[in-house]
Amino acid sequence: MTHRRKRPQLDLSRVRSVIAGLALAGTISLYTAARLLDTSPRTLQRILNQNGVNFWVLVDQCRFEIAGALLRETDLKVHEIAAAIGYSTPSTFTRAFSRWAGRTPTVYRDMHLGAGTSHEIGAKWADRVLPSR
Repeated sequence: MTHRRKRPQLDLSRVRSVIAGLALAGTISLYTAARLLDTSPRTLQRILNQNGVNFWVLVDQCRFEIAGALLRETDLKVHEIAAAIGYSTPSTFTRAFSRWAGRTPTVYRDMHLGAGTSHEIGAKWADRVLPSR
């Protein structure tokens, strides 16, 4: 009789936290995330699929949330934010951010100057690609 070591249940908030950390470190991969979560890449992928989430969609959402927070709450330039979340060029980041939020990072920042923190922009995108949080 063999005994399997039961691994702790992975929840999406823990996975999101690891992915956000990796996004800020600039090194995102399914393998690295799985290693940090003490599971195999296949098991992580299976758990995400069971929750209706794709790893790379989750990476994009984490990047968008981090970028939005940095745009709203810091004076970092767009190219600095792009580099901080793992984009090789500001133009690649600007295209991705525009796809997520429906506007450029600069317009997004201008809209939020003095407006506090609003999660309305980009919510349509997040609701469309991710299950309820």
